[in-house]
Amino acid sequence: MRKALYALRRRLKLQLSCLKRRIVKPALPKNSDGKVLIHIGCGTTNSPEFINIDARPLAHVHIATSEITSLADFGSGTVDLVYMCHVLEHIKKGDLTKVLFEMKRVLKDGGVLRISVPDFDKLIEVYNASGKDTTAISNQLMGGQDHQYNIHYGIFNQRRLSELLNEVGFREVVSWDPDNCQYHDFKDRASRRMKVDGREIMISLNLEAIK
Repeated sequence: MRKALYALRRRLKLQLSCLKRRIVKPALPKNSDGKVLIHIGCGTTNSPEFINIDARPLAHVHIATSEITSLADFGSGTVDLVYMCHVLEHIKKGDLTKVLFEMKRVLKDGGVLRISVPDFDKLIEVYNASGKDTTAISNQLMGGQDHQYNIHYGIFNQRRLSELLNEVGFREVVSWDPDNCQYHDFKDRASRRMKVDGREIMISLNLEAIK
């Protein structure tokens, strides 16, 4: 009963947020340092420095679209930072390279694509620590599947994601720390930990690709 009430409240809150956006669309941020930052797949996260892009038209979403193989609102070389947290796994295999090329297109030289995805290697660790309980990692592998966009199509570890970013042409790929980096003063899945067998395992792979 408690779970059902929580789900109902959450659904109503999201519906009200979408209704609010129909009445008043949010203004684009103007950062004092002139930086252009975009947050793709922002969900319910709203950091004021970012232009928010999401499939669901929530109140804080500036651009509502599920199509990110083409960011027509942004010219080539106009963006300083693209942030995608637990988004790439929702992209179909045939579109993955297209999406990465598009992120690279909009970035300035020296711009950063900041990514967080479920780390398959860490999920294997969770699976083994849980006594090989598949339900322990099913949401991270397949998505929550509670709405049409919450379905996973891909899995990544550091080796695979680094290979993809290098193939697209990013000149450097490095790790980033969600608790100690610029333009990340909020909590999200990048710092997610799963508690299993009396210990916490960080399950996100966090990489930055520099153009």
